[in-house]
Amino acid sequence: MPRLSPRLISQARTIDSFLPLLLRSCRDLSSARNELRWLREHLSRPRASARPRTLDRKKTLHRLCIERSRGKPLQYILGDQPFGALDMFCRSGVLIPRPETEAWASHLATLILNPSFPFPHGGDQPCLRILDLCTGTGCIALLLHSLLHRTHHSLQILGIDISPRAVALAHCNLHHNTAKKLLHRSAREQVRFEEADVFNSGKIWDRKWDIVVANPPYISPDDFNRTTARSVRNWEPKLALVPGSSSDAGVMGEADKEQAGDAFYPRVMAIAKKVSAKAVVMEVGGMAQAERVAARMVEGEVWRKCEVWRDGVVEGGGEVVEVKAIGATKIPVKGEGDGRVVVGWR
Repeated sequence: MPRLSPRLISQARTIDSFLPLLLRSCRDLSSARNELRWLREHLSRPRASARPRTLDRKKTLHRLCIERSRGKPLQYILGDQPFGALDMFCRSGVLIPRPETEAWASHLATLILNPSFPFPHGGDQPCLRILDLCTGTGCIALLLHSLLHRTHHSLQILGIDISPRAVALAHCNLHHNTAKKLLHRSAREQVRFEEADVFNSGKIWDRKWDIVVANPPYISPDDFNRTTARSVRNWEPKLALVPGSSSDAGVMGEADKEQAGDAFYPRVMAIAKKVSAKAVVMEVGGMAQAERVAARMVEGEVWRKCEVWRDGVVEGGGEVVEVKAIGATKIPVKGEGDGRVVVGWR
C-alpha cells in the first residue's frame, strides 16, 4: 500500500484534527470526511449518547478514529449497515452485508414478483418457501421478506448458519427491524433462523423448499492471503469467507488453489436437489468462479436452465449481455461488471 503524502496529511489536519487518523484506512480525503461525519452522527444518536456522562464525546470520537485507523471496518464501529430499506446490526464475528448482495437479492425479489414467475404468488396460492444457507446477519432472508410480503401473504423463510453468533445476530436483526417497522410484523412468524451445518444431514433437508439461496464462503485460502483488504483479513470472520484451509496449500498447483474456494457449491446444489427446489441462487466471487460453478451445474443435468448475473444486473434490467459457451451448453450472462451470482432453474 503506497504511503500517504505529507501534503495530503497536512491538508487533512488543517480541515479537522481527526482526519489524518481516518486517512490511514480511507486513503483519500473525501472518504475520510464522509466517515468522520458518520462517526459524529453515530455519537449523536440517542443509543450512542446514552453513555456515562463522564465520558467526553471528543475523547470517544478520538478512540473511534483510532480504531478505524487500525483497519476496523466502519460497520463494526457504527454497529449497523443499511440493506435495502432495512437497518442491519453488524457485530464482530459475523460477515458484514455487502451492497452487491443487496443488489442481487433485490433482483431476485423482482423476478419472483413478476406474474410469469412459475412459483406461488400469494393470495389463495400455496406458501412460497425460501431456504437461505449461510445466512450470516440474516440480511438476505429479511430483505426478501420485506420485498415480497405485500403480494405473498403466505411466506416461509428459513435462514441457517453454522455460527451461533451469526444466528443470534440474525434473530436480533429480525426483532430490531420489526420493532422499527422497517419489516412487516408478519416476519416474526414467517422468518426463522436456526443453527445448522450445511455439510451435515438433518431434518431441514427433509422438507420441501421452492427456492434455495446461498452466500457461502467462496474465497480460496490463497486469494484470502493475497487479494483481500486488510480490514477483511484482520476483522471479518474467516469462517464466513474461506471454505476451509488446506495444510498443503503451499504445494498446490495454481488451478487447485483457485478452485479451493468452490467447496460449498456442490453441496448447495445437492441440497437444492434434495429439497426439490425450483431454483437455486448462489453468490460467487467473480466471473472465473461463476464459470466453474455453472459448468458443474450443467454437468449435473438437474437444472433445465443456468444463468450468470453480474454485479450490474439491476441497472441492466436483467437483460442478457452475452452468452458463454460451457461445454455444449450456452449460458446467458446478465448485467455488467464482475460475475456475482449463478442461478439454476428447474
